[in-house]
Amino acid sequence: MVYNNPWGIFLTETRNVLKKAFKLAYPEIEVDIQLDKPPSKEYGDLSCSACLSLAKKISTKPIDVAEAVLKHVSLEDSVFIEKIVVSEPGYLNIYLKRSLMLGEALKSALTLKDEWGYVKTDKPLRIVIEHTSVNPIHPITIGHARNTFLGDSLARILNARGHSVSRHFYIDDVGGQVALLAYAYKLASDMIFKLDTKPDHAIGRVYTTISALVEIRKLKSKVENLRKSGKYEDARRVEDELSDWIGILSEVEKKNSDILQILLNGMKSSDPDEEVREILKAYELGSEEAKQLTRPIVEKCLTGFKETLERVGVSFDSWDWESEVVWSSIVRKVLNGLIKSGYVKFENDVPEFEAGKIAEDPAIRRRLEIPDGFEVPSLTLLRADGLTLYPTRDIAYSILKFQNADRVINVVGFDQTLPQIQVRIALYVLGYKEQAENQLHYSYGLVKFPGFKMSSRRGRYITLDHLLDEAEARAYMEVSKISPQLSEDERRRIARSVGISAVKYSLISVEPSKDVVFDWDRVLDFKRNSAPFILYSYARAHGITSKAGGELPEEFDPSLLTQPLEEELGLNIAMFPQVFIEASENLSPHTLAMYCNSLATIFNSFYDSHPVIKAERAVREARLALVEAFKITMRNALKLIGITPVERM
Repeated sequence: MVYNNPWGIFLTETRNVLKKAFKLAYPEIEVDIQLDKPPSKEYGDLSCSACLSLAKKISTKPIDVAEAVLKHVSLEDSVFIEKIVVSEPGYLNIYLKRSLMLGEALKSALTLKDEWGYVKTDKPLRIVIEHTSVNPIHPITIGHARNTFLGDSLARILNARGHSVSRHFYIDDVGGQVALLAYAYKLASDMIFKLDTKPDHAIGRVYTTISALVEIRKLKSKVENLRKSGKYEDARRVEDELSDWIGILSEVEKKNSDILQILLNGMKSSDPDEEVREILKAYELGSEEAKQLTRPIVEKCLTGFKETLERVGVSFDSWDWESEVVWSSIVRKVLNGLIKSGYVKFENDVPEFEAGKIAEDPAIRRRLEIPDGFEVPSLTLLRADGLTLYPTRDIAYSILKFQNADRVINVVGFDQTLPQIQVRIALYVLGYKEQAENQLHYSYGLVKFPGFKMSSRRGRYITLDHLLDEAEARAYMEVSKISPQLSEDERRRIARSVGISAVKYSLISVEPSKDVVFDWDRVLDFKRNSAPFILYSYARAHGITSKAGGELPEEFDPSLLTQPLEEELGLNIAMFPQVFIEASENLSPHTLAMYCNSLATIFNSFYDSHPVIKAERAVREARLALVEAFKITMRNALKLIGITPVERM
């Protein structure tokens, strides 16, 4: 028989058996059945501590409660439970029919192959996942890459679960940053693209340059005014910031003196602040001239993004322009709807959405999952000049995303928690209550490099492209040490795959709520908890099956797999479908990454301890089946986090 989720059946059987036994023993009391992993095999494969909490309620010894429950346990209809026993001080320990579980899991994996582990939901949804959405003013950085890899993994997991997933990239082409870039493009034209062969890198350099020039101009004026007013202490603080920007410009001058001079000359004949404001206003109002200035430079940046994303195997189903949202009628409808709701006040003719008033209602707070104690201030909907602000545009964009979705997942940094809550509250007030409840902010922490403080505006960032180049170069040196006999092309190909995988794994394997501290020694550690370590285990397994001729025996005897490491490896393979289900329900790609590491660790111990090819024939056939099932499981698990295994290292 083929099982989609053998370990899940064991869990369900156990819960049902215990639930029935508790009901018979204590019919008046509702008991919550929680199953845990015991500290050792001596205490079974699962344990239940419900008797301890129940004993407190009824003032009885836990061991007596456990004995009473055990009397009502019936295993007549169970497939995988061998026995249930009581242990001090009142645990119920559940023992698995290990040989049966191992055999059924291996047969199921070998039969289902590429579908093994991917248990389909019985309630498929249409899900939009918006991720990456880097501002088109610089390349994708290592910080953005965490967003990219988490979002891509979520999409892969939910798609494998049977949901209809659409991946969206929101192009932030409206706002002051893009207007400033468009101003630089107006002054320098296509000279910008001589700065770098990759357009997004060239754009990042020119954006840093124009930012420095404009900021220096502002700060010099500010220092002068402060000194005239006698505020010398304030002037000195501004001078410190000015000095920082002058240092940045000095670096720019060393590398890009030509473009710097072009921008400087252009700024002499215009007021940069006024020009940027005019571009911003004209573009939001849909001016053709502003479109012809802004769209080309943004599209060039997107070309660079797409090249990087293709390199790491990430694609999108929809590229959504923020400007298209603004030019549609939906933003105006949002504004009118919020004003009519009665939750908008005007401060100096500027509308403020009083989101905090709605959040005072405990029922709404629970429905929208707003943390207790989290203060929600008012949201400014428009600028003083009547132009929209990005949270207002996000409300409109959210409505558009729900046109073809039951659920929306926004992969956005932790620092955007407040705007994301305000958007959900606005949706609720506008009557999109179900949508507000089904829009999830999937937040994540920072990526930190020890001793390096990043700032996109100041041009202090580490691009994903450069990080991948470095990863591939380092991986090449390691691969050359391990397999010097391989051809140059083969080593380069393997290093490319290992390098990309190493960066991905390092950013996915850490729980999203925690910051990632990027350390090359850990990222490319071939001995533990890294993509190279995991890929090496797969390559070892492939080496075994290749030596065996690549063909598996039609029949094998799983009862021969009695060694502890054989059992442990087989049972961990059996657990994969359940791990996958929990990762999809909890939206936790990092648990799959950790599962891959655990599986690789067990396999490597098995590899070092038990010969396969040289084993006696019947044992050899059983171990070959175990190794092939490991390969299938590891390949399917890695696919969910966007990593493709290599067959040689």
